[in-house]
Amino acid sequence: MVGKVGIAQVEITPPVGSSLAGYFYDRKSTGIHDPLYAKTFLFQSGDLLAAVITCDLLALMSETVEEVKWLVKNRLSLPPEHIFVHATHTHTGPATVAAYGVSTDLNYLKNLPQLLLLSVRQALSNLTPARIGFSKGLKSGLSFNRRYLMKDGTVRTNPGAGAAWEKIKGQGNPEIVSPAGPIDPEVVVGKIEDENGILKALLVNFACHLDTVGGNQISADFPSVISKVIHQAKGKDVVVGFFTGAAGNINHINFQTGRLKEGYFAHTEWMGTELGTEVLRVAEKIDCVPLTTVNSAKTILEIPIRKPSASERDFARRVIEAGRRVSQRKREQAHNLFGDEIIWLKELLLVAEEKKEKEEVPVGALRLNEAGFAFLPGEPFVEFGLRIKLESKLKPTFVVELTDSGLGYLPTWEAFHQGTGYEERLSRASKLVPEAGDVITEAVLKLLSSL
Repeated sequence: MVGKVGIAQVEITPPVGSSLAGYFYDRKSTGIHDPLYAKTFLFQSGDLLAAVITCDLLALMSETVEEVKWLVKNRLSLPPEHIFVHATHTHTGPATVAAYGVSTDLNYLKNLPQLLLLSVRQALSNLTPARIGFSKGLKSGLSFNRRYLMKDGTVRTNPGAGAAWEKIKGQGNPEIVSPAGPIDPEVVVGKIEDENGILKALLVNFACHLDTVGGNQISADFPSVISKVIHQAKGKDVVVGFFTGAAGNINHINFQTGRLKEGYFAHTEWMGTELGTEVLRVAEKIDCVPLTTVNSAKTILEIPIRKPSASERDFARRVIEAGRRVSQRKREQAHNLFGDEIIWLKELLLVAEEKKEKEEVPVGALRLNEAGFAFLPGEPFVEFGLRIKLESKLKPTFVVELTDSGLGYLPTWEAFHQGTGYEERLSRASKLVPEAGDVITEAVLKLLSSL
């Protein structure tokens, strides 16, 4: 029996004036550079129907995801265990999670589940026989490991970001020895055609933070440019679904050279064009075949939450109550110079005050013919993504972060022992025990092998 695919996209752009998430302060949007979308892809073979939804958002908390799944189950009779909801991690989208001093936009979240339900409903209405194919390309020079070994022996995240950028622009940070980890330059591509060979959609998987834009305008970041490039070549009816790879420690800046395209949206335009061109090159060589195999699996892990010590809590309270600024010297000794120290201490206390001791962590996998999707929660380090691709029996495997939960960073065990970076510092965006990344990776590899 030939499988079917349903495709739909619904705009989810917030109103101008809403808060944007992703930084250590509340930015109010002043305009819309490009709209945000929720894009749904339904895959059916036999009695199994799986839904993959990718949203141009920073992240989605599990409560929002569960509401979406409840609506889809009760309105459309699609089982929750076959639904995967991914956020691309754009830093110029609405505040769908609370972190680092920015509160959630409750009005936006109130309406979002209904919009995602609409996208699934529309995809269901155009479920038709389809052909699919997969391949991958490479694109180096776009993504960089943002953790660096410094001459003083520490490992720093983004050494030279923010106010320090003007000092290293065009020449790099002279205190850097080398990157502290690898990157993943693969561009994984999925191609979907109808029975007559008409291109309907392209699926794109690449590992890099979506934080290339900045500013106060709403934008889907470089995936919006990828879509534009593909639309110019293949027509506007082709739906482009972007899936962010394991990018917890990967971004678009090379701090060793300090080179970046200058001007608003310039680097984003360049990067999206480079990726879009590579996607088109890879897609041209893909021969699609009937969709015959669709299978998915999920599991829920219970992983302990790290808690601060009594002395750490007392220190945080004293500093916050006094309103003192922590000295530069002490910050350099203890942590990466990243963000507002008072906000970090408030984050520590928020984690300490949480009632629960463990986090329910969703992990999922999907098989489409001989290709696989590894759906991971939070922002895993690239090392986990590389291992999954190497060990997965399904080729190629899309490694997709921030699926079904925006639970925060998943650093490697090594990063916790380095202890001077940003991603492993205790906050609501990084609170699981150090072994969490390895436990999640083992679980998703087991799911992939079962399909």
